[in-house]
Amino acid sequence: MSRKLIKTIVFIMLGSLLLTTLLTGISALF
Repeated sequence: MSRKLIKTIVFIMLGSLLLTTLLTGISALF
């Protein structure tokens, strides 16, 4: 249970980090 929760939190953190990087890259282009 807790292991799945940790995995979900890590997944969300990585996803948000990737999204932020992507948005920064797009902003840099325009």
